[in-house]
Amino acid sequence: MDPVTQSDPARLIQALPGLIERLPGPCALVDATGHVVTINAAWRDMFVHDCLGVSLETACAALFVWEPALLAGITQEIRDLRAGLISLCQFEVTLQEPPERWVVANLAPTGLAGTLIWQLTDVTRWQLSESEATMQWHQFRDAIDSISDGFALYDRQDRLVFCNRRYREIYATSADLMVTGRTFAEILRIGAERGQYAEAEGRVEEWVAECLERHFALETVEQQLSDGRWLRIVERPTSDGGIVGIRSDITDIKRAEELRRQRDVQEEVIRAQGAMLAELSTPILRISTGTLVMPLIGSIDSARAERVVEAILAEIAETRAQIMILDITGVPIVDTQTAAVLLRCASAVALLGAEMVLTGIRPDVAQTVIALGIEFGDLITRADLQDGIRYALNRRRT
Repeated sequence: MDPVTQSDPARLIQALPGLIERLPGPCALVDATGHVVTINAAWRDMFVHDCLGVSLETACAALFVWEPALLAGITQEIRDLRAGLISLCQFEVTLQEPPERWVVANLAPTGLAGTLIWQLTDVTRWQLSESEATMQWHQFRDAIDSISDGFALYDRQDRLVFCNRRYREIYATSADLMVTGRTFAEILRIGAERGQYAEAEGRVEEWVAECLERHFALETVEQQLSDGRWLRIVERPTSDGGIVGIRSDITDIKRAEELRRQRDVQEEVIRAQGAMLAELSTPILRISTGTLVMPLIGSIDSARAERVVEAILAEIAETRAQIMILDITGVPIVDTQTAAVLLRCASAVALLGAEMVLTGIRPDVAQTVIALGIEFGDLITRADLQDGIRYALNRRRT
C-alpha cells in the first residue's frame, strides 16, 4: 500500500469495489451498517437474486438452506463479528437456488470503517465426492454385513477398524469390546478371561501368546469356542500393513468328520468281528500228524460255503495233511446247495493229494439226501466223528 493510500482511508474504501471485482471467486462487500453494498461478477453469476442492498442476516437467510437452529447460531456469530468479538465467521451451506451446490462462506473485517468482506468458495465437487465416497463406504459396510462369515479389519497398529455383524455374533461373549481403536490382543485376552475359548481355560496368557504368534504369522488355523462351535480363521495382509480376518463356522464340517471317523471305527470293528465270526464258523482242528477235522455247526449259505472251501484248502496246503474229516453233525439241513459244496470241497481236496471223510450224517439228513437224489459218489462217509477219526488213524497206519 502506497503512502497516499495509507494516509487516505476514504480513497481505499472507494477502491474496494474495484478490488473485489477482480477476485475470481464470488465476493461481496458489507458496509458498516451491515448491508451488502457491492458484489463482483462471480457473485452475480452464482445468484439470480444477489441480495444487493439487503442486510447481511437477511441475505444469509435468503441465499442458503438452513436448519433453524444452525441459522440462529450463524446469525449470532455475525453479530459477534460486527461487534468485534470474533475475527472470522465461517460456515458451509447449500444454495437455495438450483442446481444443488455447496459453498464455504467466510466473513471477515476489512479493517476499514467497519466494513466486512464476504467470500464464497464453491465446494460442490468435493461435497459430491465426499457424498459418493460416503455412499460407497455404506454400501461396502452393508455388503460386508450381509455375508455369512465373520469379517474384521485391523490397521497396521493392530487396532480394530471395522468388523461386521456376523463377527460380533460369533464372538458374542466379547462383542462389547469390538469398538474402533481396540487392539486385537486386548479383545483376544479379555475374551479368553471371560471363558470364550475352550483351549484357553487355565492358561490364558500362554494361549494368548500362541494366538498372537499365529495371528502375526497370518496362519490359517481352526479354533474351538467354549460352546463347542468350531471356526476356521483365515488372515491376510493389507497393502498398508493391516490385517483382514475371516471367521468361518465349520462346526457342521467338524461334526461330519467326527461322524465319518466314528463310522470308520465301527466298520473296522465290524470287519474284525466278521473275521472272528468267519474263523469261528470254519474251525479246523489238528488231531494227528496229517489229519485235520472241521466240525460244521449251523446252516451253510453260499458265503459260508466259500469260506469253508477256502479254509480247508489253505490249511491242507500249509500242513500237507493227507486226511480232512468234515463233520456235519451240527448242520440242520443238507440240501442240494450244501451237497454241492461238499462234493466241490472233496474234489478240491483230492486235487491237493489228500482225502476227505464226511461224518455225522444223521438219519433224517440221510433221508433228505435220498429224497433229493443226491449222490456223494466216491466221497467216504462215516456215521459219526468218532468213526471218522478211527478211519483216519487206521489209514495212517497202513
